[in-house]
Amino acid sequence: MSIGKSTGLLMLTLGMTALMLTMGVWQLSRADEKRQLLQEWRERSDIELELHEALALHSSFGYRLRVGGLYLAGGDLFLDNQIRDGRVGYRLVRPLQTSFGLLAVDTGWWPAAADRGLLPVVAPPPEGTVALSGVLIRPWQPPLALDGAEDPASRRIAGLDPAALAQRWGQQVLPFVLRLEQEGGMAPPVVMGPERHLGYAVQWFAMTVAVWVAAWCFFRRRHET
Repeated sequence: MSIGKSTGLLMLTLGMTALMLTMGVWQLSRADEKRQLLQEWRERSDIELELHEALALHSSFGYRLRVGGLYLAGGDLFLDNQIRDGRVGYRLVRPLQTSFGLLAVDTGWWPAAADRGLLPVVAPPPEGTVALSGVLIRPWQPPLALDGAEDPASRRIAGLDPAALAQRWGQQVLPFVLRLEQEGGMAPPVVMGPERHLGYAVQWFAMTVAVWVAAWCFFRRRHET
C-alpha cells in the first residue's frame, strides 16, 4: 500500500476515533443528567406545589403540581419517537390556559400506527375548567435537534422547547411541562435510565479500542512485509 493510502487510512482512523469518543462522552453526560433527574424526582415527588410557587423556584422539576385551567381547543400536539415497552409512539401534549400563561400538559402515551404518516385519533380535551395533578418535568428535547426542521403545519413535533411551542400556540409558554398521573401511579420522568446510557458509552469506547487494535495490526503487518 502506498504512503498516500496509509496516510488516508490513518486519518480515517483518527476521524472515527474522534467521533466515537465524542459519542461515548455524550452518553456519559446523559447518564449523569438522568441520575440527577431521578434524584430530583425521588426527593421532590411527594411535595405538591401551586403554580405560583413552582414559578418562584429556580428549579421546580420533580415537584408535584396542582393546577386548574382551560384546555385550548385545536392545540393538540404529538411528541414523536417516544418509546414505551419497546414500542414507538407519541406523547399527547395539550396547552392549558392558566392565569400565568400557557402550560404544556403531557397527557399520556399513544402507540404509533403501522403507517407513520397517520397520527393517533384522540378524543377532544374536556370543555370548561379542569383541575389537574401531576409532576413537573423538563421540556424534552431530542439529542440532535435541527432548527427549522419541523413543519409548522404538522401536529407532530420533535421536542418541547417552550419557545417553539409558543410559536405554535401563539402565546408565551411556561418553562416546564406537567406530566399527568396515569393509572398505577406516577412513573419516573425518564424513559431510558442512566444504566442504559452508561452501557452505550462503554460500547463506544470499546469500539474505539477495537479500531485502534485493527489499525495497529494492519500497520504492523505492512511494516513486516
